[in-house]
Amino acid sequence: MTIVLFAQLTTAGGGGGNGRATFAHVCEWARAAHRAGIDALLFDDRQSLQPEGAGAFEAGTLTAALAAATDGIGLVPSISTEHLAPYHVARLLATIDYLSGGRVGWEMRTPGDGGETANYRADGMAAIDRQLARAEEFAQVVGGLWDSFDDDAFLRDRESGVYFLPERLHTLDHEGEHFEVAGPLNIARPPQGHPVSVRRVDSDEAAALAGRVADVAIVPIDRADEVREIGDAVTEAALGAGRRRGDVLILLERSASTPVEHLLRLAGTGVVNGFSLLASQHDSPEKAYADMLETATAVRSLSAAASGATLRARLGLRRPPSRWTAA
Repeated sequence: MTIVLFAQLTTAGGGGGNGRATFAHVCEWARAAHRAGIDALLFDDRQSLQPEGAGAFEAGTLTAALAAATDGIGLVPSISTEHLAPYHVARLLATIDYLSGGRVGWEMRTPGDGGETANYRADGMAAIDRQLARAEEFAQVVGGLWDSFDDDAFLRDRESGVYFLPERLHTLDHEGEHFEVAGPLNIARPPQGHPVSVRRVDSDEAAALAGRVADVAIVPIDRADEVREIGDAVTEAALGAGRRRGDVLILLERSASTPVEHLLRLAGTGVVNGFSLLASQHDSPEKAYADMLETATAVRSLSAAASGATLRARLGLRRPPSRWTAA
């Protein structure tokens, strides 16, 4: 039995601390997570002042730095689809995918509070249905930009002097309700084709969105009792969008203190493909992370870990063909 394991890594740092020392500490945690058998780390990125601390490192920048400082483990920053531009995000993630050797993903995130929105505009948070519609179009535009070049567009042939074949370059020319993006992206197609997309499923609408555009759907711990129904809704939406069964992995948030036997039994039912481990909020960061690594190590001692050079391969996800190749 293969169990996928994600874990949340806090983007520790901020105002008064020693940034280099903090980054060294985060690198140690990331490497320890890899040794424990965790497939990917999630980096939350709240863009407003939080009660638990003065601030945090920007997740995309931290991910790029960790790409050069780690090996093997997937790196998944959260990206605000409400506040950022698709072209910038597509370019950022494609770059990190190259720097990491195909280990990057992204968590599509809608605003968590009004404070975040107020840092970008004064007209307040959009209604949830508008946020989700924008997030879906955002994901479609980003995917289209990653398909700007065919996989074999760049020949780089010294003898013939041909660098790339112009007919294998495609302009997006997207005009939608929320975005108008000409393209093409100025970076070759990422190693994974599309970096792995992750979406938390905290509503029926979010389940439908995850089924249509995500590779991994995470069920929040406060909806654990509904995991079977949520998983079925995600799968139904995926099939309705013309995707294959198994194109979206279902992960369930569980506390690192959950008995390993319980995790193995739940995984054995086929309801979930794995777990996103949460550290205890009541312990020190060091103690909480040590407990999470202990749980991951115990799970890995009793379950197989997937192999593969990229995060997609490690998760057992197929590399998506370009929309132009498929056409």
